[in-house]
Amino acid sequence: MSMQAVMRHLAVAEKPGASPLIHYVERSSRALTDVILDLEPMQEATDLRELYAGLARAVLITVRADACLISTLDEDGKTLRDVSASVIPPAHLNAMADEYQLDDYPLTRAVIATGESSVVALSDPSADPAEVGFLREMGFSQVILCRLSREGKTVGIVEAFRMDNHPFRDEDPRQVEVLGKFAMNSYSNITWTSRMESHYTETIETLVSALEARNPDTNAHAKRIPDLALGLAAAMNLPADFRRSLRLGSILHDVGKIGVPDAILLKPSGLTDAEWEIMRRHPVIGEQMLKPIDFLASALPIVRHHHERWDGGGYPDGLVEGSIPLAARIVAVCDSFDAMISDRPYRAGLPTATALEEILRCAGTQFDPACAKLLAEVVTAFGVQDLEERFVHYAN
Repeated sequence: MSMQAVMRHLAVAEKPGASPLIHYVERSSRALTDVILDLEPMQEATDLRELYAGLARAVLITVRADACLISTLDEDGKTLRDVSASVIPPAHLNAMADEYQLDDYPLTRAVIATGESSVVALSDPSADPAEVGFLREMGFSQVILCRLSREGKTVGIVEAFRMDNHPFRDEDPRQVEVLGKFAMNSYSNITWTSRMESHYTETIETLVSALEARNPDTNAHAKRIPDLALGLAAAMNLPADFRRSLRLGSILHDVGKIGVPDAILLKPSGLTDAEWEIMRRHPVIGEQMLKPIDFLASALPIVRHHHERWDGGGYPDGLVEGSIPLAARIVAVCDSFDAMISDRPYRAGLPTATALEEILRCAGTQFDPACAKLLAEVVTAFGVQDLEERFVHYAN
């Protein structure tokens, strides 16, 4: 985004009753170009996790914090869930997303209810014990808490932490509020885009389900692969564009099987060498099918390469190790794991622990060892449901 575009955005945001973003820029002690670089990640974000990570980074820099955490309010209005963060080592926050009941944090509940920001310090003997306990647990000395809201509705809360005892400036809470309002200017566009992409994705999933109807036993399996793959992507803190491509590619990875005869695809016994030769064509068939669709271009490497092997013994191109696209490596390990735990007419699914043992046994030969290890850790810790929501997204 150009400097002129950011300034136009600031000017549009400067309305009666809105936060004085222009004044915020003018009051900053840093160069205007530096301020704009802080704001660009929010303006260029393509999903809410990246938007919040950009906000966390901008807050961290602006108020000279060591860490910043963005948590969103659940629909019940009683629970906060960690979403995105930014840190400067040695400060740290959790990699896994925690949930907090507002009833356990009276000051946070008051900030959300009133919209009045608050500062908590360990040195204040009257500070909220719950907030003090969290500060001590995480190694911080103080925190600013600010409500994040849009059109009068609470979205979540912003917390900016410091490790040392140097107090925040009087204007810092206001600066956090201003940055939060700037972020919310992008909220509507992102949610609209996300809804549109969700419609595209649901349409694709419906079409794939129709194809999978040829083999109903693999239908549930096909639906679980995106969940597993996106869980690994979240654990690896990969960016929104990568996750979008991964979602599409993981849904469509086996679409080329439409070109495989039912006599081979549905054969209950082992395939002959000639039948395997036909089966191994499906990644190329899938790529050729999808190539004319511009929207799916980023998914093509996954469709073509999800049967490559880390040791070079896969197909269709015999790629080796890092020459295999990362997204295809992620789908490969998730696909194999879920196939092992899925029931088939000719066998019952393996126990999760047994399947993970097999994945780890094949790490470094069939699978990217880092992906295999991460899958085992994530599934062991969280199971296989809603994995993408289990991790905090950090600003890169």
